[in-house]
Amino acid sequence: MKVRWYQRLFWKMFLVIWLVSLVGMGSVFLVLSSRYDKDHKLELLEARARGQAMLMLERYEDGVPDWHKLPGRRHSIPVWLFEADSREPLMSGIHEPPRRALRLALTTDSGREYLAKVGLPREAFFVERMLGRLFSLQMVLILLVSGLAGLVLSGLVVRPIRRLSRHVRDLHQEQDLTLRADAGLSQRRDEIGELTREFDAMVASVEQTLLAQQRLLQDVSHELRAPLARLQAAAGLVEQRLAEDDPLMQRINRECERLDALISEILSFSRQQNKERPVEFSLNELCQELQEEVRLRQPARPFTLDLPDVAVHYRGARELLRRALQNGVENILRHTPEETPASLQLQVLPGGGLQISLSDAGPGVDEALLPRLFEPFVRDDSTSAEGFGLGMSIARRAVEQLGGRISAHNRPEGGFELRIQLPPAD
Repeated sequence: MKVRWYQRLFWKMFLVIWLVSLVGMGSVFLVLSSRYDKDHKLELLEARARGQAMLMLERYEDGVPDWHKLPGRRHSIPVWLFEADSREPLMSGIHEPPRRALRLALTTDSGREYLAKVGLPREAFFVERMLGRLFSLQMVLILLVSGLAGLVLSGLVVRPIRRLSRHVRDLHQEQDLTLRADAGLSQRRDEIGELTREFDAMVASVEQTLLAQQRLLQDVSHELRAPLARLQAAAGLVEQRLAEDDPLMQRINRECERLDALISEILSFSRQQNKERPVEFSLNELCQELQEEVRLRQPARPFTLDLPDVAVHYRGARELLRRALQNGVENILRHTPEETPASLQLQVLPGGGLQISLSDAGPGVDEALLPRLFEPFVRDDSTSAEGFGLGMSIARRAVEQLGGRISAHNRPEGGFELRIQLPPAD
């Protein structure tokens, strides 16, 4: 399943870290800058108002006419002056000062005390203040710093996880449980290093379990070979005393053949971990070999091939693919009547991959059995066909070693289909 960019852990961590850093640092900056701007404006207003009021009071005490009008000052601040003791205004006939006013206590050179009131400016709307600060240089720096912090922290966490993911993918593709994570991951002293060591320990345990299972199957198969050979020899001696068409003798020979086939399948299943050297071979020729085998075993069965006009060559383990297809063909020959049509189709997929479909027009497989069809020793007991339930399991393991996928389903028009998808050859 393809992961979109916004679903990746790196971008999720980056966005979370970036947004948290941005909100945290931005909030602190906005609060501090708002407080600083307010105090700074008050200080400037107080300094200007105090200087203007002192100049007006000097003109007032000197008896200058229109003392409250300062020449040469176009942008003077509205100031209301009062006697400090009586609180009587020095200027008559003017409106009252605003309620929100800055109060200043003033003392002139003559020693007289006065009170000045200066109207505080209207505060800007919240949105205006926020917009002014958001587009400031400090806010741009906060954006850059928080984004850089998010990138660094996300990279520190996601990069080793990606390395571990590549290691897991190599294990799956190579089917080699002897692979271990590189020292850079396993020697880390953090949670990722601990996870890597635990994963390597798990892989080692699985490897030992599979090796023990493989050795057990091989040992059991070899141990069964000896008594089977003695049984076949004894059957040969008994056959000399009885007629060849004796029912008991036929039953003994048939059971010996079934036991020999079971031992062969168990050995094939246990030896499937052995690596096969990849070679380049013709898939068309392989499919034609399978068709000839079907014709030799069941001449009356209609078995058709649907192959591309141009010969398709593939580089890989030919024997593994032949074994997987042969087990699929064996499944058709064993579980469908001889007159049932079957077909083998080869397709080249976009991108260079391959799809091989093996289908028949038989009764199909029980839907409840389909999910477990590729498990060892799982077979359909509703049919009278002989089998041990190892063929589909061997086919699955062979295809997985090739790096491909195998699936089984019943066709809507009736019948069973085995589908093998192979990746592009290296």
